[in-house]
Amino acid sequence: MSGSFLLSERLEKYIYEFGVNETEVEKELRLYSLVEHSTTSHLQISPDQSEFLKIIIKLGNYKNILELGTYLGYSTLGMALTTSGTITTIDKDDRFIKKAYIFWKKSNVSHKIKFIRGMAIDEIEKLPLNSFDMIFIDADKTNNIKYYEKCKSLLSSEGILIFDNVLWKGKVSENTKDPKVLKIKEFNNYVKNDNYFEISLISIGDGMMLCKKKNLK
Repeated sequence: MSGSFLLSERLEKYIYEFGVNETEVEKELRLYSLVEHSTTSHLQISPDQSEFLKIIIKLGNYKNILELGTYLGYSTLGMALTTSGTITTIDKDDRFIKKAYIFWKKSNVSHKIKFIRGMAIDEIEKLPLNSFDMIFIDADKTNNIKYYEKCKSLLSSEGILIFDNVLWKGKVSENTKDPKVLKIKEFNNYVKNDNYFEISLISIGDGMMLCKKKNLK
């Protein structure tokens, strides 16, 4: 199971059978994560989320993609397999990168991927403006508002931001004092009231927020 709070095991199995087109290497990486890193595998997006990102890339023909939060590189792999461009992925923890590169090389996409080790909030300050047409943010949730504001200037005119874990197992709808949940709720409200992007909150996986630059023509 991916850990999605919305799906039963039976329904998730059905979706994976009919709506997920993993390559053998993607499946191998996902299962490796589940078996060898069971305590942290929840940090990885689910296969249906990966398929969703692939469709977004195809629809937008996105070629310059930034990812904040790499983990074992499952989402990185899926996006690299889809785009004809490049992926820049940032993570403060490089313990898993050697293993990720094994799977990336196996899929013949390692040449498309540039890994940057460091704190995402610092590293994005060093990136060129207007240089990415898609940014996928799956890093520490407490900095989401900062990522949101800083990434505005990194996006091209037709760019899209995608945030993961914006529903946090459904707890954003609850009356809670959990500081992490409160931070995510604060972020969701901030984006809604900012009126800078066209937004859509999708209940896939643990919730994904799509922020698309408005067409001002």
